[in-house]
Amino acid sequence: IFEAFGNAKTLRNDNSSRFGKFTQLQFDIESIAEARQAGRAVPSCHLAGSKCITYLLEKSRVVSMSEGERTFHIFYQMLGMSDDEKRDIWEEGLMGAGTSDFSYLSKTAPDAIDGL
Repeated sequence: IFEAFGNAKTLRNDNSSRFGKFTQLQFDIESIAEARQAGRAVPSCHLAGSKCITYLLEKSRVVSMSEGERTFHIFYQMLGMSDDEKRDIWEEGLMGAGTSDFSYLSKTAPDAIDGL
């Protein structure tokens, strides 16, 4: 799912990541007293875990692309669904709609990318 929302076609790569994850690394640090008791001058430090704090999207990619590039894949994938699939999700909202119906999408590269 992240790839559909976070990847876009660029001039160099048809499936370029346009997102990043801020990862917090969590360490288990030994106290100075524990280190001395174990005969170490410097406390040990072990990676105990990590977590993703924030998901960052390249917001400018939504409204501004260079010639030959596209915005995020998800927009093209939603519009590329059959009208029956669109009806199941949005009722009548996107029936018959394509990239040419949207200002930001109509100026971009072709609708389909091989392999996506």
